[in-house]
Amino acid sequence: MGKQYYFRKRLQLLLLFGTLLAVFLLLRVTWLTQMEECCKPSSFSFKNATVFKSNCLPDDLQRHMATIGNGFIGHVVYGDTIFLNGVYNGVEGHSHRARIPATCALQLTAKDMVLSPNYMLDVGNGVFTETQENEYLKLTYTVFAHREYSKLLICNVQAEAFKHDIVLQTRNNKGKDTEDFDVISSSMFDKGIHHIHIRTKEQEIAHTSPGHSTRSSLTDVYMYYDDIPPTIQLKNRVQMFTWITSIYVNDNGAKKAYEIAKKTSFTDLLDSHTSAWHRIWSTGAIEIDGNLQLSQAVYGSLYYLYSSLPVQNDPNWQFYGLSPGGLAHGRHHEDYQGHVFWDQETWMFPPILLLQPDMAKHQLNIRVEHLEGAFQKAQNFSYRGAMYPWESAFSGDEVCPWYPATELENHVTGDIAFAFWQYMHMTDDQDFIDLAQPVIEGIAQFWESRVTYNNSKALYDINAVMGPDEWHFPVNNSCYTNFIAKISLLLPSIAFPSKADTPEINKWMDIASKMYIPFDEQKKYHPEYDGYDPEDNQTLSAEGTPNRLVKQADVVLLGFPLMLDMPDEVRKNDLAIYEKVTSERGPAMTWAMFAVGWLELEEYEKAAELFQRNMQYVVEPFKVWSENKHGEGAVNFITGMGGFLQAILFGYGGIRIKVDRLDLNPVLPPDSSK
Repeated sequence: MGKQYYFRKRLQLLLLFGTLLAVFLLLRVTWLTQMEECCKPSSFSFKNATVFKSNCLPDDLQRHMATIGNGFIGHVVYGDTIFLNGVYNGVEGHSHRARIPATCALQLTAKDMVLSPNYMLDVGNGVFTETQENEYLKLTYTVFAHREYSKLLICNVQAEAFKHDIVLQTRNNKGKDTEDFDVISSSMFDKGIHHIHIRTKEQEIAHTSPGHSTRSSLTDVYMYYDDIPPTIQLKNRVQMFTWITSIYVNDNGAKKAYEIAKKTSFTDLLDSHTSAWHRIWSTGAIEIDGNLQLSQAVYGSLYYLYSSLPVQNDPNWQFYGLSPGGLAHGRHHEDYQGHVFWDQETWMFPPILLLQPDMAKHQLNIRVEHLEGAFQKAQNFSYRGAMYPWESAFSGDEVCPWYPATELENHVTGDIAFAFWQYMHMTDDQDFIDLAQPVIEGIAQFWESRVTYNNSKALYDINAVMGPDEWHFPVNNSCYTNFIAKISLLLPSIAFPSKADTPEINKWMDIASKMYIPFDEQKKYHPEYDGYDPEDNQTLSAEGTPNRLVKQADVVLLGFPLMLDMPDEVRKNDLAIYEKVTSERGPAMTWAMFAVGWLELEEYEKAAELFQRNMQYVVEPFKVWSENKHGEGAVNFITGMGGFLQAILFGYGGIRIKVDRLDLNPVLPPDSSK
């Protein structure tokens, strides 16, 4: 079947694709019908795609279990930990999300009874439910991080007993005492209400440390939560038990949220929570008919991303960014310690920008807030302007524990600039772009100081860097790094046209026009860096791998998302050459970008092959993603989910953000009817 067949087929499918096309034009998918009883999963017309059911749990419960979150609170269901946005402990490279012992991770049993379990993650409503039952008893355990009242974590047990003298046994998996906090005070009020004040033990950057910003400090956390009795004597009827946890960075906020929750029935708490989730879905979702597995993967990916993002600004506590493992992970190196990388702007930001631009704005705003750390890092390395950390956390200073990346992986600074470019053209929010002017110009200043003029070529080089392919360093003229630097240098003239004729902006534009982008005229492809040879099987890289092997998507990103203008022949050569040399051990998002590239070239069978390879990183039954195959690497890997969603929106959706328009060139995903 050749290209002409697929062209005819695509024309036929465009009629079926009309609904999705209209959605893309409006940047909204209004699929959710609001019902009066909005707390019920049955209120969803697409509930099969938004409800993940299983009668067993993952073997590796802590790593592959479903998570709940609301942009402030993150929690692995049944796990022994609660994490909070922006709350870290540890010095510099040891900084990690600070662990708070879980208060409502219940494991329910009935004394002298065997019960049959079923589990359900309802992503449409943002609720996890466990049901256990036999002929004498039915238990329903519900837990969620409240989407509207973000300080609240709610758990509820409904017991329907059909005989007397049943003893319900509860066990809260709070784990060991935390090593990340000092207990400042702890007390229990009447009616079993705990009140705890804790404080992180180590500030991220000492105020006296030379070469660092001064934003770091210890963080206070306050908790009000209900005591859960270890046993409950059930009566021969339906009974309901609700336990509230309220948690915040000041005592008044935690107390007020707890008091509101205690005055509100569980039904009303659930209604307001699910209504908040419905509002999110009604303004940003993706419907796919005919392929339930794919549709569930899409909804699961959006849910886990949305769960780590706030809906509204909190004037007392800003959003600190997205980490590769989401908000419910981040204590260990395997989870990237909850740090913020290029993953946020390059992989997670674009789908959020299309579907939830206000959420996307939160992702960029932390880069504005952390500008001081970027200026300081540039000074530390004798550059000018803003050099963003490879990894950041609370302070905005560099907290990466791996030295080569801290100095060499400069492309993160350009990735941030490109995200501002996308946001500017997608939203026309000039007020925010004006607010970010110091960021945009600071990044251009950095690249001006980072380039070296090569007299023999009459072009600018960028030497001694590490590109997205972290197996090769230091290299000269990373193709990706040089082009993202070029975009960064051009951005001020586009963002601030009234200043476009100033000497500084003219200088940046001149450097951009003379930026060297490696290209092999004979083989018609882009070498990853100076001296790269895709056929070199002898030389070893700095990581000890064969020199031709590439860790992850790198050069293929030139075509998308960076949209470097190139002939189809070159685009095809880049895809074909780098597919052969990209490691199978690489991270999840890589193959999505290959699929996008082949879709651009209308090579649909090849695109479907690479897209299916991307799906191998989904871990059942709750649609979490792992960084590497077979459930290995970081979890729940929202970086991979972001790449996957880009394959849906920008690949099969065919969306391109241009300066003055959105381009659309849609085709149906594999095995889908609409």
